[in-house]
Amino acid sequence: MGKTVPSATQLVKLKQKELSEFRKALRKEDRQILDRLFSYAKKHSQAIGNASGVYPMESILLGILIEIEKQIQRIKDDIPDP
Repeated sequence: MGKTVPSATQLVKLKQKELSEFRKALRKEDRQILDRLFSYAKKHSQAIGNASGVYPMESILLGILIEIEKQIQRIKDDIPDP
């Protein structure tokens, strides 16, 4: 039988699990932020799954960065020009 390839959602959950000791060492409010960051990555699971040849964590981080950039842009759009 061939090797089963995990889905992107499973990859994100796996990486999140691998970082569980790191998460435990964070303050409570920082744990909530880390959880939120991983939820951002899950929004880009299709792109993460299509990123063959890339380390999974790299594509997860890019998904997180895209969501953060979208938030920054929304904030900038709400600030009136001087």
